[in-house]
Amino acid sequence: MSEQLLDMSVVRIDGDTQPRTAINPGIVQEYAEAMQAGVELPPITIVHYGATYWLVDGFHRFFAHRRLNRRQIKAEVIAGELADARWLSVAANKAHGLRRSNEDKAKAVARALRLRPDLGNPAIAEHVGVSVEMVRRYRETLERHKTAQGATVAPSPTTHLGRDGKQYRARQRRRPAGGIAKNAFKPVRTGGTPARMTALNMPHDPIMGARTLIELFDADYLRALVTFLKKHLEGVAA
Repeated sequence: MSEQLLDMSVVRIDGDTQPRTAINPGIVQEYAEAMQAGVELPPITIVHYGATYWLVDGFHRFFAHRRLNRRQIKAEVIAGELADARWLSVAANKAHGLRRSNEDKAKAVARALRLRPDLGNPAIAEHVGVSVEMVRRYRETLERHKTAQGATVAPSPTTHLGRDGKQYRARQRRRPAGGIAKNAFKPVRTGGTPARMTALNMPHDPIMGARTLIELFDADYLRALVTFLKKHLEGVAA
């Protein structure tokens, strides 16, 4: 890692390395005002590959520089590829900067699980800066979604890969006391084939809600959803 003074024009922010769900304009303005007052902000973090400089940590600082039309920005530069940049980005802001929202943490966990599905829950939790329980919940949610989409999901492993590359015994969840319910094997009557369902918590912010749907569903589902919503809104307007 080396500290460099980079031209703003070479910094790439389109590599899906933004760790937060959204940029906070108020924080950008606050940073810009601090810079105008002579405060020197910490350098941003960049992953450098060839002629490409991927921004990993410091998006609010970057946009504050852009707001002030600054041509250069201090950066800590790390050699690596885009995959490395994305992996490092999910750990951004866990110990400094603007406090992450629950949505920010959820986005980081979901992305980390997609980037490194082979990594155990404790290792991902440590990297992202969240609880092991949170990682476990999101892993189970993703597995349920894959099952609902018809994808093959591997059974829960008895071991997991740690950050040190060693295999460790996975902690098994205890079943609730009481054994199997008496009616567990009784058939359930339904009016037909049940529709596939995905349980999720939708944020009230429509932009965050849209990003949640994009994370969970494929393009065909999203197109069908948009078509239905458009017809619904046209009917409401009429």
